[in-house]
Amino acid sequence: MRSYFFFSVALAAIVAFNFGLNTVNFSGSKEFAIVDFKWCEGQPSNIVCTKGDSYGSWIGGGVFWGGAVGSCFIGLLSNYGRRKAMMILHAINIVGSVISSAAQCFSMFLLGRFLAGISVGMSGLVAMYLTEICPSDKRGTYGIVYPFFITLGQLMMTLWQLLHGRVPTMEEGGKPFEINGFDRFIWRSAQFWPVVFSVIALLILVFVVKDDTPHVLIQEGKDEDAKRVIALLHGEDKVESVLAEVRSDQEALKASSTTLGIWAALKVPKYRRPLFILFGLSLMQQLSGINVFVANASKLFVSIMGRSFLSNIVGSVCVAVLFLSTLGLAFVIDKFGRKTMLLFGIGLSAAVLVPPVIIKIVAAEADWVKITLAIGCVGYVAGFAVGLGGIMWLYFAEALGSEYKDAGFATATCLNWVAAGVIVTSSDPLLSWNENFVYSMYAAFTVLGFFFVLYFIKETKGIPLGQAYA
Repeated sequence: MRSYFFFSVALAAIVAFNFGLNTVNFSGSKEFAIVDFKWCEGQPSNIVCTKGDSYGSWIGGGVFWGGAVGSCFIGLLSNYGRRKAMMILHAINIVGSVISSAAQCFSMFLLGRFLAGISVGMSGLVAMYLTEICPSDKRGTYGIVYPFFITLGQLMMTLWQLLHGRVPTMEEGGKPFEINGFDRFIWRSAQFWPVVFSVIALLILVFVVKDDTPHVLIQEGKDEDAKRVIALLHGEDKVESVLAEVRSDQEALKASSTTLGIWAALKVPKYRRPLFILFGLSLMQQLSGINVFVANASKLFVSIMGRSFLSNIVGSVCVAVLFLSTLGLAFVIDKFGRKTMLLFGIGLSAAVLVPPVIIKIVAAEADWVKITLAIGCVGYVAGFAVGLGGIMWLYFAEALGSEYKDAGFATATCLNWVAAGVIVTSSDPLLSWNENFVYSMYAAFTVLGFFFVLYFIKETKGIPLGQAYA
């Protein structure tokens, strides 16, 4: 692997890693923050109360609502090229994460989380960036970099928050739980860690990766610069072959006088159907509840296993399974089609989640039911990793036609983040209201997602970029 290619891929990895950090860096520390901010002061419990649950839900969902806003700017950012877009993304992340780590009140904390979320929403452009720096026969392998480092970031941040070593509980005699300096350090530094990696990425962008992708350079008419970058990425002997691939990928765009916005694309019948299909897939990913299983794992497993440190550990196992399954996907993704992997992953999730949910509804209070449901949740995550989690973003980058690629990707990503925001923000009150309804809803959308892929999704493996629905 050439050094320039390594650093180029590292840039995508850092963006994805920060995605992972930002989406879970409140889940394991939520109750410590509630106590630190004194949101439940004066209540029977200084850990759990209506105000604390409400504020905690909004802070937890703040990143996802910010993600919805940030994803809407992917198309606009694309006008500046992939490199400058990443610089803007990291600058926003630094500001948001610094505000979050130093927050002294709810509104300041929510603002920081929202800004960090905007940068996370913008990170969807990295999936396109990876397809543009890799040769076509390696797009599947390197396309896994994005979901792999998202899950690695989630795992590392989950383990970091386990350093609390306990869960907040009321002491004997009803004495309020007391937070110590170490707890404050853990939860506030969890908000600050993304700053460190954004600074590293900016240094790489300034001093090492000084050019945009060959695709962007060709679009700008900078053919000689594109050849030079291809040589840096893949070697002098690959320049002509990779350049031919890039020009082939750009043919449809060159045949069109303009790049279409989303409303213009939706008015064209041959573009409308694939766009609606991809929008549906994007919504299915979040409506199946993955970010409750990951970003709100602590609350989920407390509802299953009760308030104990063990429930936090099981939640961490869930994230670890997500990471390991995504790692395993890297070894098989180029051996099977994208649709095949989507069906396998969603089918696995449904097979291991639906039976425990039905059992829980029938035999609600039995201890063995809780164990069965916990195992089902972990199995669901494994299926998600090799299906919707590991494949979907690569699929979008491969399936969208070049005329509407940026606008379509931005809209699909925005819908994904809006759905995530709704699911995560509503998860706490819904779990408190009716657990069976929540699990049944996620299981139902998982089954629906399987049939959606079966009947509507087309294969993209081995097909030129943007031509699957042509």
